[in-house]
Amino acid sequence: MGMLMLAAVLEKAGFNVHLLDANAARNSKSTEEIIQFSRKLKPDLVGMTLLTPMVREAYKLALGLQGNGAKLLAGGPHATLLPEEPLHHGFDAVVVGEGEPTIVEAAQVLLGIIPKETVKGLVYLDSNGRPVHTKSRPELTNLDDLPLPARHLVNPLDYGPDNGEIHSNLFSSRGCPGRCSYCAGHLFGKKFRFRSAGNVLDEMVKVHKAYETKHFHFVDDAITMDKGRLKEICQGLIEADMSVTWSVMTRVDQVNEELLALMARAGCVRIDYGVESGHPETLKRIHKSHTVEMVRRTIPLTAKFGIRPYVFFIFGFPWETPDDIEKTHKLLIELAPYVDKFQPAIASILIPFPGTEIYEKYKEKYGFEEWWLSEDRNYDAPDALGHPYYQSVIYRNGAVLDADFFHYSTELREKIYEAFKFMYWHSLRGSNMVARWVRVLALDVSKRLHYFSPSFEHAVFNVIPKTRRQ
Repeated sequence: MGMLMLAAVLEKAGFNVHLLDANAARNSKSTEEIIQFSRKLKPDLVGMTLLTPMVREAYKLALGLQGNGAKLLAGGPHATLLPEEPLHHGFDAVVVGEGEPTIVEAAQVLLGIIPKETVKGLVYLDSNGRPVHTKSRPELTNLDDLPLPARHLVNPLDYGPDNGEIHSNLFSSRGCPGRCSYCAGHLFGKKFRFRSAGNVLDEMVKVHKAYETKHFHFVDDAITMDKGRLKEICQGLIEADMSVTWSVMTRVDQVNEELLALMARAGCVRIDYGVESGHPETLKRIHKSHTVEMVRRTIPLTAKFGIRPYVFFIFGFPWETPDDIEKTHKLLIELAPYVDKFQPAIASILIPFPGTEIYEKYKEKYGFEEWWLSEDRNYDAPDALGHPYYQSVIYRNGAVLDADFFHYSTELREKIYEAFKFMYWHSLRGSNMVARWVRVLALDVSKRLHYFSPSFEHAVFNVIPKTRRQ
C-alpha cells in the first residue's frame, strides 16, 4: 500500500513509474532477479521502502544496483528511524517521515532538477561525506487530498488465489496515540488523522466496481478511535448495499456493544486485537491501555455479533518468568471457544525493534545493538535443513528464539513452545479429529527425537514435504 500511494503521487506529478513488489505472494523475486529487472528497465531513480527485518537484504540489493546508473532513494520506517544508516549502504538520499509530501521533490533532487537543501524531510551526504538533515516536514493534515493508490501498476492476482480479495487493503487513518514499549508506531505521528467517511466510501465503491473486490481490510492502527466517523462509514456501507465484507485491527478498549452491533450489520467479519499478554503486570509495563478483564469481556462480545476475533500475543518480555508465560497460556485457553484464530506472527516472540522503549532500555544489557546488520541475530523462517520438524511447524513465520535477543532460559523456552503448540492445535480445529491428533503427535515425536539425536530426527522427518508443514 505504501508503494502504491507513492507511485500515485509521482504519476500525478508527471513521472513515468514502474513498480516491482518483490514480496508479492505469487510473484516474489530474489535480490539477483531484482537487479536483472533494473538492468533491463534502466530507471533514472530507484526508490526502496526499508523495513527492519529485511534491511540487511535491502542493503545488499542497493550495492548490487549501484552499477546500473540509477540514483537510489530510501524511505519507510527503518529509514525514518535511522536516516544516516542507508547513506552508508549505497543510498544517495533518505526521505524521513511520510513519503507522499516529499517524494516528488526528493526525485527532483536526485535527478538534478532542484538543490538538495531546499527540500524538507531529506537526509543526504555533503561533499565531505558528512550527513545533512534538512528541516523537518510537517505531517499531512488533510488525508483526503491524497490520490488513490496506483493499483493499476501491479497485477492483483500476484497477491493470492482468492479473486474476491483482489486489492482488498486500504487505509482510512494515520497516527497512533498508543505508547506501547515494543512498538515504534509514533514514527508517523501520535496525532490521529483520518480521511472523511465519504472519501473512504468512494474508494471502496470504485475498487469494488473496477476489480469486483468482495472483501476489504483496513490497515489502520486503530480505526475505532474516532467512533463517530466509523459509524458514518458503517451507515454508508449499509445504504450502498455492495454486498462486501471487511475487517479491521483495533484496541481492546476501543469497542463497545453498540459499535460492534453496527459494524456487524455493515459487513465487518473480523477484528484483530493485540491482547499481547495475560499477565496484568506485563500489560502495565508495556503501557497497554486495556486490562485482562477487558479482554475477557471484549473477545466474547465480538464473537456474539458474528465477528471473528483474531487475537495476537507477544511472548518473551525480558522481565517475564515461566509463571508469567503460563498466565498468558491460561488466557489463551480461556479465550479459545470465542477465537476464530490465534495469530502467531514473527513478532509473537518479542523482537527489539529500533526506536522502541524496549530496544533503548535493553540493547546494552543483552548486547543486541544494531542487530539487524548482523547474521548472528537472523530469524528467517525455519527450514528443514537447519531446524527440527517441530520447530519448522510451530515457529514457521520466524525462528526468533534462534536470535535469542533476551537470553531465555530452557524452562521459559519450553513455556513459550507449549503456548505456541496450543495455538497450533486450535488452528486445526476444523480438521478431522484423527488428522489433528496425528499432526500434534508428530510434533511431540520430533521434539523427543531431536533431544536424543538431531541427525536421526532429521533423517526421519525430512521426508515430509515443506508444503505439509504449513
